[in-house]
Amino acid sequence: MRNIIHQRIKEIIPQIVSWRRHLHQHPELSGREEATAAMISEVLSRHGIRHQNNVGGHGIVAWLDNGGQEPAIAFRADMDALPLADAKKCPYTSRHQGVMHACGHDGHTAVLLGLAVALAPIARQLPHPITLIFQPAEETGQGARAMLAEGVLQNPPVKSIFGFHFFPHLETGQVALNRGPVMAATDYFSLEVHGTAAHACYPEKSTDAIQAATSLITAVNYLMTKARNQVDPALVSIGTIHGGTAANIIADQVAVTGTIRTLYPDQRRELLQKFRQLLEDLAGAYGARISLTIDQVAPALINDPRLARHMIRLLENIPEITAIDSTDKPVLGGEDFAYFAHQVPGCYMKVGSGNQEKGIIHPLHSSLFDLDEEALTVAAHILAALAAHPLDIPSSTK
Repeated sequence: MRNIIHQRIKEIIPQIVSWRRHLHQHPELSGREEATAAMISEVLSRHGIRHQNNVGGHGIVAWLDNGGQEPAIAFRADMDALPLADAKKCPYTSRHQGVMHACGHDGHTAVLLGLAVALAPIARQLPHPITLIFQPAEETGQGARAMLAEGVLQNPPVKSIFGFHFFPHLETGQVALNRGPVMAATDYFSLEVHGTAAHACYPEKSTDAIQAATSLITAVNYLMTKARNQVDPALVSIGTIHGGTAANIIADQVAVTGTIRTLYPDQRRELLQKFRQLLEDLAGAYGARISLTIDQVAPALINDPRLARHMIRLLENIPEITAIDSTDKPVLGGEDFAYFAHQVPGCYMKVGSGNQEKGIIHPLHSSLFDLDEEALTVAAHILAALAAHPLDIPSSTK
């Protein structure tokens, strides 16, 4: 069975590369993935694969039925692009001005689509039913929540879910994962400082919103360097500040946005509490009013240790993999795959897609980003190995 699947993956690789190049040429922003979804649906339909469109927006869910009654294992790929101009010179450069697949989601989608096509004719021989999730709007943190709200992990019920991401800092053939935290809980915040405007020559008649906002920046730096546990990584980053209307008017309003990133629930609660207290103290000190809104884009992504161990055993037997880092350190980026992994046991891995010799060295979210297409082969074989091997862990939601 494993040899049959291995051969089918080898045969589908050229098509995976072709799909990836097509998607790279035709990127679509979060929530606007109409053509991407239409392409996926057309391929699934052509191969007789049962699926549902428009799940949580432009998401698609497909199923491979093995005829059994046991719960399914699921695979997820994201499919949205970024508002970024493609600066590469290659045959598959983006044709959509100012939109680019700079995070590898085109590759994720092509690999999952290849897995579906390769396994569909032999689905009855698989040890589990398979659920395939093509998710929109990962970059905005909306897609996973929207799909879960429509019951994407039911009918059949899913017992575990796997995801991956291409990372150019790893060479093709390298895979990294760990048995615990992978990525941070990510909270976006927006706040407004409300003061009192006055002529610049009468500062005593004002409540200077810009001065209060400036103090906020200094206080956030203090919070991160002195007023928290330094052992566990965390970040508060300010991304935008907008305020003031003229050079000779003391501003009465400033808008600030940023992110808060933490790895553990207790750490997140403590940091949010201190952040709110900081704003309250600043408001009192300056006689201003500060309003705050916090939106959690994703909870912390934590690998289920049983699935991580299962994954490591499989990786050791995949010839296309040259190195495995099973002690990979977490990063403070966010990933809304975490919402799926909070519902059922999940495992998320980093798949190398860089190639120094080919000049594929640029980071994610770069206008020069590309991925080594040999990495598509590695990822496809990983997912196929997971589909082909029985997974013996209790079926339960979290």
